[in-house]
Amino acid sequence: MTDSAKKNKITWVSLLNAIIQAAIAALTALGITSCSTAIECLLP
Repeated sequence: MTDSAKKNKITWVSLLNAIIQAAIAALTALGITSCSTAIECLLP
């Protein structure tokens, strides 16, 4: 793997983590404070 490929992978991982953190923050702001509650709401 080249250095540029490693940098791209790190960038994608960082971007994915940022998206997940933003989603958690948004859910928390809406009053969903636990992951289990969020999962139960998504399940039928």
